[in-house]
Amino acid sequence: MTKRFTREEVLNRLRSEIKAKHTLFMASCGSGIVAKFLEKAGCDMAGVYNAVKLRNGGAGSMTGMWPVSDANGLMIEYAAREIMPVVKNMPVMAGVNANDPTRDIPLFLKDLKRIGIIGVNNFPTVGLIDGNFRNVLEHTGITYDNEIQLLKTAKAMGFVTVGYAFNTDETERIIKGSGPDVFIFHAGTTIGGSIGFDHPDTAEDTAKRTQETYDVARKIKPDIILLTHGAALSTPEDGQAILNLTDGHGIQTGSATERIPLEEAIFRVASSFKSLKLEN
Repeated sequence: MTKRFTREEVLNRLRSEIKAKHTLFMASCGSGIVAKFLEKAGCDMAGVYNAVKLRNGGAGSMTGMWPVSDANGLMIEYAAREIMPVVKNMPVMAGVNANDPTRDIPLFLKDLKRIGIIGVNNFPTVGLIDGNFRNVLEHTGITYDNEIQLLKTAKAMGFVTVGYAFNTDETERIIKGSGPDVFIFHAGTTIGGSIGFDHPDTAEDTAKRTQETYDVARKIKPDIILLTHGAALSTPEDGQAILNLTDGHGIQTGSATERIPLEEAIFRVASSFKSLKLEN
């Protein structure tokens, strides 16, 4: 049975790791087998999101930003049936769509608490959208401010709150507006693998953009926990390079510890089976 954590227990765990100078590691999981081995590897907090489940079905991560499913419904269904039953002693965080017009968010958060989820993150997020489409969304009520309010409400309800931001302006807004326990700079869709975003960011580029948001976040909330995610962070070596060039506390991974390793391992083993010889 999944351990029921309190907010204080999780934050004490995370801060103990920081005090011991251990890298904080959060990762997404779209299946029970991934959750089981993340826990075995010592993952500090696992994440369940609609995009993760869709990615496990072979789609790209950004499919989770497209209206192909009920984001909150898909997330809580697979979390309750596939993730929480196999997790024993690892906190789990849910990516919640704050702009879902079909749900009363406080009631939905109570459902998450009931199944054992202790963390809340703003995903899907309009923060990944820019240009005229973003302007239209914001002017018609689908807003980043709703995501900030989600985290504020979740914190008051006893959740650990994890805020995504995508630039320095949104970093300032989300830290001032909700005071999240953990801040994650989302540097963009992860490069690599069969459906990664092939953009030119190097580890140095990702680190530079990450540190700019860390400086803003720490100035507003000095005790905030700081992580980075995405873009050039696709291998442990990339992660180490980014950690060396920033002063945060760790990393969050998605594709880097789920899609890409699965692609590589399945292709390698399946190819080996296919190459077996018929001797008789």
